Amino acid sequence: MNQQKYADHSVVLLTHAYLNYKNEHIATAKYDLQDAHYGTAVFDRLVQPAKNIEMVFSGHIGAPNDVRKHLGFRIDNNSAGKRVSQMTFNAQALGGGTYGSGGDGWIRILEFLPDGKTVKVRTFSPFFALSSSTQHLAWRTEDYDEFTITLN
Repeated sequence: MNQQKYADHSVVLLTHAYLNYKNEHIATAKYDLQDAHYGTAVFDRLVQPAKNIEMVFSGHIGAPNDVRKHLGFRIDNNSAGKRVSQMTFNAQALGGGTYGSGGDGWIRILEFLPDGKTVKVRTFSPFFALSSSTQHLAWRTEDYDEFTITLN
């Protein structure tokens, strides 16, 4: 239901199976769910028609010990012509695979700057930061792990 009282709000949507590592909306997944809506349907039915969803975050994807297969990012325009930044981050199969260390503690840190338009994205592991012998591994700095998003 579209409620006018929220028309001027900025929305950040959190969901599950939304983007794959090729930065494409996920159309289906291998689950026995009758009424599931994956990335393509969520974008087409909710995100694209909405005029105030600015960001979409999701997880779900990954392959054992392959950093790039845990990440997705794309920008699309909504029905009002505004950019919607969409990011997937999931590290659970890093550091030993599905039955390993559960992703080595990797997290995404988003810093929303006071200008109201800039979001700095960084990737950090507090587990690596704990030990002086692994502190140099605590921040991932590749362009897909450290970047800036500009909001509308």
